[in-house]
Amino acid sequence: MHRYLFSFALFCAATNAVPSVFENSINVTFPDKVGALTFGDKKEFPKKELGVNIRYQGNGPVVGSIYIYNAGLSDIPTGVGSPIIHKHFAQVIGEVKQLAAMGQVKAVNLAGAGSTISSFKGCGPQFMWRAYELDMGDKVLSSYTYLTGLNNNFVKLRMSHLKTDAQGKREVEQFVEEIRKVLGSCKD
Repeated sequence: MHRYLFSFALFCAATNAVPSVFENSINVTFPDKVGALTFGDKKEFPKKELGVNIRYQGNGPVVGSIYIYNAGLSDIPTGVGSPIIHKHFAQVIGEVKQLAAMGQVKAVNLAGAGSTISSFKGCGPQFMWRAYELDMGDKVLSSYTYLTGLNNNFVKLRMSHLKTDAQGKREVEQFVEEIRKVLGSCKD
């Protein structure tokens, strides 16, 4: 009887475990946990050029999404040095600016003078990135968009946390640092 209860408990634990997720378009396996965030779900968009979204959620209000797509292009360079990456990043930030005009947020406040290229040390790709605030009316989110090219795809990270969350920015930075190691197949 005890053996059956143990087997049943083991089965329940295995069924509730969150598996890692393989994304074949870039040949990368994403872990069930990245920094303080845990895998939430994977959504495949109906149009192939829109790719997939892999979402992670923290215990608090920090959310991270990874979008992997080709936007209908067949030749997307790896990294951030290409004019294709720079042009697409400008388009992505333009879409962020339009959120208020479309009524999805009350206001968008872009931080700084423009996009920045990351300078992370060690293994993994660098990103173009930009910070901004989204005024939702009842709360303000600090948000960040990161973009790089990998295996003929764009890899875009969108991260958000409550502006008042003192740990949020650190959790975002940790998530990005760990995701770049995953993307770079780093061993450390």
